[in-house]
Amino acid sequence: MTIQILFDFSVIYIVIMMLIDFWIFGYVLRKEFVNLKAILFLISVTLIMSSESVSIAYIAVLHGSLFMEPVTLSVAFTPMLLSLLVKSERVSVRRSLRLSAILSIALLVDEVSMGYLYGSFAPQPNPILTAVDNPAFGLMMLGDGVYFMAISRTKSVVDWSLTTFALSMAFMPSLYRVAGVELVTSLMSSLIMIVNIVMLYIIEMRQTTLRGQLVSISLALFDFVMMLGLSFFAGFNDLYVITLAMLISMVWYFFLIFFNVPSSRIQMKLRYPFLFLVLVNLAELAMGFGESVLGFNLTNAIFSSSVMHHGTSMSHSGMAMRSPFTNPFWWLFPINPLTMTEMYLHKGFLISLFMTPFMLVMSTTMSPFYVIMMGAEMSFLVYQRYKRVKSRYLRNWTLAILVGVPIFVVLIPYYTNFYVFGMSGMIFPVTLATFALSLGVIVVASILFGRGSYCNLVCMSAHMFSNIFYEQFQAKTSSKIWEYARRILMIPMFLFLGLYVMQELHGVNFPLDPLNFYGMFTLNYVWWFFYFLTPIFGTYSCARQGWCGFGTFTGIFNKVLFKIRAKNLETCRTCSTKNCDSSCPVKIPVSQDIIRQGYTNRVSCVGCARCVEVCPHENLEVRNILSLLK
Repeated sequence: MTIQILFDFSVIYIVIMMLIDFWIFGYVLRKEFVNLKAILFLISVTLIMSSESVSIAYIAVLHGSLFMEPVTLSVAFTPMLLSLLVKSERVSVRRSLRLSAILSIALLVDEVSMGYLYGSFAPQPNPILTAVDNPAFGLMMLGDGVYFMAISRTKSVVDWSLTTFALSMAFMPSLYRVAGVELVTSLMSSLIMIVNIVMLYIIEMRQTTLRGQLVSISLALFDFVMMLGLSFFAGFNDLYVITLAMLISMVWYFFLIFFNVPSSRIQMKLRYPFLFLVLVNLAELAMGFGESVLGFNLTNAIFSSSVMHHGTSMSHSGMAMRSPFTNPFWWLFPINPLTMTEMYLHKGFLISLFMTPFMLVMSTTMSPFYVIMMGAEMSFLVYQRYKRVKSRYLRNWTLAILVGVPIFVVLIPYYTNFYVFGMSGMIFPVTLATFALSLGVIVVASILFGRGSYCNLVCMSAHMFSNIFYEQFQAKTSSKIWEYARRILMIPMFLFLGLYVMQELHGVNFPLDPLNFYGMFTLNYVWWFFYFLTPIFGTYSCARQGWCGFGTFTGIFNKVLFKIRAKNLETCRTCSTKNCDSSCPVKIPVSQDIIRQGYTNRVSCVGCARCVEVCPHENLEVRNILSLLK
């Protein structure tokens, strides 16, 4: 009974403290100039409330030493004593790096102390874990995000990015460690973070200012840090990494709220978008790994505990790798990336050195959650491109890409037996009949519409390059070497496809399915590194350099009907801009081909039609089966 009364009192005390915090920090933010003595006094008030929270928890709940209160109060009164010594002057908190940092730390200390008070009724082994890993702390972060957004004067995309950043922390699964709730909160946290990443893309594209770049790059870094914490929590039930990640992220969030980073223009160079892209990709990979592992473990523990060892693939350690169909979430979490990564840890040094990182990246990037997440982000960026393009052909094609994302990226490769190069066969094995039928459909589509029917409409990798953000990373030059590389790199593709046919026809068993190994190694591993380094290698490096042999194979059928043709050849001969050449992501000499033969239809052409879009004379057009039927 006494504990219940103490708990109720603590909850009321925490609510009152939060309201006082909102008033204090809202007052500081709304005022352009504040008296320095007043700031120090308010900080002291905040710390005194923190001291009392810690004292109640440590003395009354945990029955600790009475000396805790005088020790913490002596620290809390320090700013108030300093206010007696400093000059009475008006200062701008928003322009003071030091005051903004002090206020950020003070607010974090206050919320940690409130979390400690709430968590002390079910203490963890460590005081920090006790303070942070409980629902009260999550609700405080939720309140922070909503309140600071409400009092913001601008409501800009930067403000919204900060708000979604705070809200994503508020639903971290470590705060709600109750069976079933962890999964819901982790999914909510990831969904909010996906929105946050989309906003960071917008900032990176639109705001070439110091504030814009600092916010987008730093939040991408802390998104990665938090998702790394999620991965440790999901894979090893480790609370320390995710807890420290949240604390560091919260200090930075509060600092960006208090400090008005200058919005001065900066000269955009490759290093800014490159650094942003690396950090975002790391955050997405960590999110895909952590969420897939956590979702797999939780859903199978809840729904499939009685059948975990019946019809379920197991790793060498006896841990499940695949979800049985009795798990209603099998479609979202069919595999466990952690156990798949561990498969080759003890297979010898060289095998482990190659296969362990391969399985880590491959099993994460082929997981449905990761693919759906990336599809959502890229669809938004593709839609932004759709709003900007001018030519009717390109608008229709971009719209087709948007429609194709859920069909060709998720539905067909994961939930049917048909073959889409790279990700098929993970859940439902591809049979020889469906493989042959799929190849036939791809060949016919490539004949009728050109290579773009695969490399722009079907392939998820191309979706990443067909959007407004990645267009800025087009390669400037190419090399004759790639002309030969494209031919040579088709050989391993035909080799592995041939081995697959041999396996199906003659029952030859290989350690790894040749079809899946080649597809996943190319598009879930090699491609991922090139995508990571897009600012260096440029967009469509898969087509320009030819390391995707399957894409080169479909490009052969460009020679049948597909053409990018000049309406008036004389216009191209007299053109001085040659925008078609500079706009081509594969670096085809479009003007040279057209002047020589009236059209271009090289094997490496992915049918993106950017040359058509940028032609100042509107003199280029795409010819395929549709134009022939008109």
